Amino acid sequence: MEQREVLLQLGAIGAARRGQISEQWFESKDRDGNVRRTGPYYIWQRFVDGQKISVRIPREDAIRAMEELQRGKEATELIGQFWTNAEAATEAVKKKTTGQTLRRTSARNLGKQSS
Repeated sequence: MEQREVLLQLGAIGAARRGQISEQWFESKDRDGNVRRTGPYYIWQRFVDGQKISVRIPREDAIRAMEELQRGKEATELIGQFWTNAEAATEAVKKKTTGQTLRRTSARNLGKQSS
């Protein structure tokens, strides 16, 4: 897949989430001794800056959140493809310029490069 195609697909993803969604149930005993189960409760978990963040998701939003999580997985795959393409392009440039001296563009001329 070409880089332009990857970027178009990434742009079309829209709302997305990273992490996972867990379903929780709680059990408690009634005064009569009967076990009562409540739930499900949905918890969205992810890591941000090395810390685990957990957020409860309302039951009515759980299906939408799970769809966003799936789109997040698709985005992760596309970002991986983006890096694969970018690294392949770097290797291609490297092979073309082997034996040539690469010149740096001065900060003054950065805006003057042609596309």
